[in-house]
Amino acid sequence: MSHFKQYQGGLTGSEDRNLGDEWLDWDGVDRGPVNEGKAIFIATSALFTLFACSCLATFVYLITPRLELWHPALPPFAWIASVALIATAIVWYAQLVATSLTGKKILFSPLLIKPLYDLTFAGAFRLAHAIGVSRDRIGHSFIKVSNSVSRAAKPRFREENLLILLPRCLKKEQLQEINALKEIYPLTVHTVSGGELARKKVKEVRPTAVIGVACERDLVSGIRDVGSSFSVIGITNQRPEGPCKNTLIDMDMLIRSIEFFVGSQKNQKT
Repeated sequence: MSHFKQYQGGLTGSEDRNLGDEWLDWDGVDRGPVNEGKAIFIATSALFTLFACSCLATFVYLITPRLELWHPALPPFAWIASVALIATAIVWYAQLVATSLTGKKILFSPLLIKPLYDLTFAGAFRLAHAIGVSRDRIGHSFIKVSNSVSRAAKPRFREENLLILLPRCLKKEQLQEINALKEIYPLTVHTVSGGELARKKVKEVRPTAVIGVACERDLVSGIRDVGSSFSVIGITNQRPEGPCKNTLIDMDMLIRSIEFFVGSQKNQKT
């Protein structure tokens, strides 16, 4: 089945576009641009982490009498194990927050990035939904946190094989402008119709760094898929006509991201 499906609703502005899977529930209402800071994802993921740790401690407390009946050594062992798990989760999470807020690599290992996101991601998004924060707002916040961590964790002095993935809904003029950057910078550009094709291009190109341009919903999915394998920076598109039609991108932001990985235009010419 195609990643894109024609929207069949009767809302104005929805019939003339192919909506991606992430937008099939769109009601045709333009709610304006999304511009969220890091605070929402950090706060909701912190609350979820504390909630999960509290649940673990409560569970051990409730089963302690039964464990004691089985063997006197079991309750101390259970408490030591649970405290160790809670401490590890809190320390891991603190590394993520500190790295994101300071822009400095405060991670024991980049390999921890994916487990950290897996630990907090689903719970943070569910909690955000429960308190009325939209999927796009929490996604935008997550992308900003992820970008900061990815920049901080990037290996120094590595010659990057940079891949830029663009959505097919990007305005034609901007697609041409971005493709023209291949004449200036050492990079590969591909336009993809969804996550499955994006993953296929990543396997083909085997990049060391990726810049993804898409809506918050697609970027969140892509970052979770490949964010632990190499450096990823996500740039959210602008949707003046709604999703999946004539979207735009901040070119200055894109060029700054490119030069973060491969150096400035001046260096390319010398």
